[in-house]
Amino acid sequence: MTESAADPRLPAPPPGHRYLDFLGGTARLVREDTCRGCFMNTAEHTLPDILAPVYDDGVVTVRQDAEWAVPGFLVVGVRPHIGALDGMELPLVERVGRVLHFVRFAMRVRLGLDAVQMYQEEKLERPHFHVWMLPLWPEAMAAHGINPRIYESNIARYLALFTFEEHEAAIRWCADEVRSHLAGVPELGSGTHRR
Repeated sequence: MTESAADPRLPAPPPGHRYLDFLGGTARLVREDTCRGCFMNTAEHTLPDILAPVYDDGVVTVRQDAEWAVPGFLVVGVRPHIGALDGMELPLVERVGRVLHFVRFAMRVRLGLDAVQMYQEEKLERPHFHVWMLPLWPEAMAAHGINPRIYESNIARYLALFTFEEHEAAIRWCADEVRSHLAGVPELGSGTHRR
């Protein structure tokens, strides 16, 4: 029986469907071929408000990771269904790079983060381009002996250290700080659109 990781009390999804889990324990039943990125873009008004974009220019979005409650764990994605970086036209690649640059800068100056790991995951099924920007909070890393080196990594254990119930306020604070910073960056244009 397949169950939602967020709420194991949910019944198995009907054939041809699956659950998408979101912060706060909410899950959405979707068709099995639905990609998370497309779902989040088309149904974002139904998602928890904590997942509202901190930046959205209508093509590139930045928001808190949908599943992991690490404060400041931001995901830079694109609205069009593009599976990988090499599927983009160069102006979009450059735009994504510019957004990544200014988000990372905001994470340093507004959140005080000296270390952030970035991962660009290309899924084999239902790929939708996104880059994870995982903050390495030094206190949590030291207290739990987390090694951030990719080939020796225990980052999965690090992700599990942060619960939504304990870190919701910090997640909101990080999002507000980054949103405020990005709103003042002229190189990013008009900023966040509301959908």
